[in-house]
Amino acid sequence: MSKEDELSLVERLREKDHTNAMREVMIRSPLAHSRANELTTSDNATSLKHPKGTVPALANSLMVISYLNSKAPDAQTLAEISSTLHLTKSHCHSILRTLVYFEWLAFDDRNKTYKLLPSAISDLSSLFTSPLLETVRVCLSDFVDQLDLPCVLAQPLTDGSFVVIDTFRCRRYIDAFYTVGHRFPHNASAHMRALIAWSGKERIQKHLAEWKPKKYTDFTPMTRKQIEDELVATRKRGYALSIDELSDNLTAIAMPIFDRNGEVVYIASCSFLSREHDFNYQEISAKLRKAIDHIHLQSVATVPAEFRIVR
Repeated sequence: MSKEDELSLVERLREKDHTNAMREVMIRSPLAHSRANELTTSDNATSLKHPKGTVPALANSLMVISYLNSKAPDAQTLAEISSTLHLTKSHCHSILRTLVYFEWLAFDDRNKTYKLLPSAISDLSSLFTSPLLETVRVCLSDFVDQLDLPCVLAQPLTDGSFVVIDTFRCRRYIDAFYTVGHRFPHNASAHMRALIAWSGKERIQKHLAEWKPKKYTDFTPMTRKQIEDELVATRKRGYALSIDELSDNLTAIAMPIFDRNGEVVYIASCSFLSREHDFNYQEISAKLRKAIDHIHLQSVATVPAEFRIVR
């Protein structure tokens, strides 16, 4: 969808308030890829070998789950799954039957397709019910209620990307949002800055040494000097700000949430259309900072001294 089409859609929605037209704009930003996606789309995918020490059957099962998750809500056939993941049909069929038996997958006998079941989440429920996460949810829900602005909670992953683990919707007419499971790339401007800005000089230098520029828009920072300047600005203002850097006409404000060890465990962010001029950065950041300060207080988090400074 072009920038002009997106704006005209927003205008049409506002003009047709009396209809049942869609009330949300799904944000289409660049995606990071899961390990399964990276493995299966590599040049050597046809001769894929798992690292030494891994259990091939388990590794292949996890790749099947990751693949089906990436295709949701569309169901997939045995042929589609086995050919994409370069598994033999017999081996792939055994994996699928096992996952169906444990009710992680549903099999449609008529269409001969497989899809993930919500019951899979129940076996991973501890990931969604930690005391810290519950505190985060309460505080961010209150923040959204106060400003009527959607908020997204993402978790940093070991590959440098960020996965959305919860969303907090608002009543605002045009609700720009990401879905749970969306993965921001490692160089997503706001999230990257929120992650490393307060991590100390050594970590920052290590991150920058491994950083590779990728142009998403005409406003994407492409030099190390630009990134360093933005990190300084992030610490000075107390939050990460990205304007049209990851997606055209999209502004994002992000802040880190620390745990008891002083590590960034989550990134809270708000995104909105850049052409919406009624958003007040100072008000949004102040309210979000208040919510995050309360999270840190309730969870007895270890917060870097520079981040604790009241702006």
